[in-house]
Amino acid sequence: MSYRDKTVFVLAVLFLCGGLAACPAPDPMATDLSLHEAGGGDGGALCNGNWAIPDIKADDPSCKAAADDYIPGSTTDPYDACISDDGTYHRFNVSIGTVGRVAGFEAIGKLLWRADGTRPTAKDFTNARVIYSEAQGLQSRVERREDMHVAAATKKCADMDVAEIAAHGDRCVGSAKLQPILNAAFLGGSEGEDVLVNASRIEAGLIWFLYTSVYKEATTCTEKPKDCDSSYAYWSGGEAEGAGLGLSRYLRSVSSQAAKATWRGVLALRCWRDLDGALPATNLTLRDKALRQMDRAMLRGIAVLIRARLEVFSHETCKEAKDALWAGIQILGGVLDREARIRDATQALTLASELAKDGGHADARKIDSAIDALFPCP
Repeated sequence: MSYRDKTVFVLAVLFLCGGLAACPAPDPMATDLSLHEAGGGDGGALCNGNWAIPDIKADDPSCKAAADDYIPGSTTDPYDACISDDGTYHRFNVSIGTVGRVAGFEAIGKLLWRADGTRPTAKDFTNARVIYSEAQGLQSRVERREDMHVAAATKKCADMDVAEIAAHGDRCVGSAKLQPILNAAFLGGSEGEDVLVNASRIEAGLIWFLYTSVYKEATTCTEKPKDCDSSYAYWSGGEAEGAGLGLSRYLRSVSSQAAKATWRGVLALRCWRDLDGALPATNLTLRDKALRQMDRAMLRGIAVLIRARLEVFSHETCKEAKDALWAGIQILGGVLDREARIRDATQALTLASELAKDGGHADARKIDSAIDALFPCP
């Protein structure tokens, strides 16, 4: 069965409208209808709210580990024997605060993108916002999160004014990009507006935050070894390979290959910190090698997640659900944009241009093609 056929089959079993009888009949003009006309008011039929992660594997059998990748227990990779060779992440500290933030993400998900497909209510958004804003929780990290892929400014984003944050939007990803998305979506949802779209925006915005945080904490592990624990926890929720929560759960569902490669990257960073115990670390060449391995795999996984949801979007008949899916796809596309521009400016422009359109006018084939060209293997 082809990748596309699998997607259609899973869509029929799992996806969004909880039985298509609950949705408006397919309409060739559906992409031009308002939500009100499509069933958003006056007693019209409404979609249910389940865009549960599709069980679609998009692994590429031709993909192989790079020559300089860390492989636990290997005697031929460019890493000396280290603590990670048993395939287990060994914590620096028993307790990792980040585990609680990933648990918060999962709790928000149970309220806003429920496995049973029931729609979130305005009260659900209010309760989710309480979880989001807990002391030392997700909001406290989103608002100060910096993207370590981007060169640092002369001062921390947390110390910048509004104009400075706007001028350094790529570095100040939390305050410049993620916080506005999340604040607006929580507010709109708590007022009962566009609940599926706003839930999807919150989900995608927090996935972006988790991705950025895995990389950030791995980088600052240079000065603080315990930040490697935080990186591991932002990836897995503090769980072992194959049992992880949060970002690892999402990527494992669509590409076991990308998830496994990311796990090896997490272990590569722990191996580096075992081999380089200096404070701060001195072997930055080995650190950067491990960072590249982990980051390449995460980006591949997010690219596959976008493709999986795009497949669902292409076959969904309920406009409200399509709008929700598209809103999330657009935000997730932002995760890929920086690296895409580095790898191939032409393909990156194609990807960004199509994702900037409304869902009814974007060309899914161009998006698929650009993703394949830009992110072929973990």
